[in-house]
Amino acid sequence: MVFSNNFVWLSVCMFVSVCCVTAYPDHAECKVDYNIPVGCDQVKARLLQQINEWDRGSSCPGDCHLITERRGAPLVENKYEGSNRTCTACPCGQKCLYQLKSSQFNIIKGSHFTPVAKYEDEISFKLNPVSETSCRVNGFSTATLSYAYYDFGTNYCNLRNLVDGAGLSVLQGYSEETNENICMQLDQINCAKY
Repeated sequence: MVFSNNFVWLSVCMFVSVCCVTAYPDHAECKVDYNIPVGCDQVKARLLQQINEWDRGSSCPGDCHLITERRGAPLVENKYEGSNRTCTACPCGQKCLYQLKSSQFNIIKGSHFTPVAKYEDEISFKLNPVSETSCRVNGFSTATLSYAYYDFGTNYCNLRNLVDGAGLSVLQGYSEETNENICMQLDQINCAKY
């Protein structure tokens, strides 16, 4: 009797440790915590400005206007960021495919669309003031398709491209925290791949 009770208890413990300890996301998503050495009001203003500049309907690199309707070669020759490879079909990058959904108090919500298939990822930034000159930001990006599992770092790049574009990642004292348990395929990041 003692053997069977111990065996059952051991089996339950092993099940819980296997099923509940592994925190890897169940689909394509990424959580990143940023420490930004400026006040949250400035962080918010910069992120909103960048989202608006890279709005889904605005011009993309290579002058691919209205990317939701236009296909074909860009009007102006363009190379993919970080490479010598010429873009021959619009869109020519990820940095023009954002859409602001809401900005209330300390939370920014929006979307980013993948360049080719136009899959939508939801993004959000929650701004938490640390001091007048420091802001802790919780960034989150997730695929809206429940069956999307592998994203090759796309959700990380959805957030990082905005932080870079807003000029926040180059500030002295900037840092970010994430890991493969909360950020899908973090080890395969290449934000300049398109």
